[in-house]
Amino acid sequence: MIKILTYINTAALVVAVGGGGFLYMKRADYVNDMILTIQDQVIRNIQYSIKTPSLPKSTGSVLPFNR
Repeated sequence: MIKILTYINTAALVVAVGGGGFLYMKRADYVNDMILTIQDQVIRNIQYSIKTPSLPKSTGSVLPFNR
């Protein structure tokens, strides 16, 4: 029974170290993709929130009480 648990623990250690090593090697790709995605979202939000108001085609009277 101890041998089986030892093999299971060894396999779990190998998978954890291998997965951690893989993620460590690919961390730059993940971070760069995440930064680009965040930058795109920020730029879209800024462009959406900044809208130029349209100017009126004609204006009314200068005097507020003049009809």
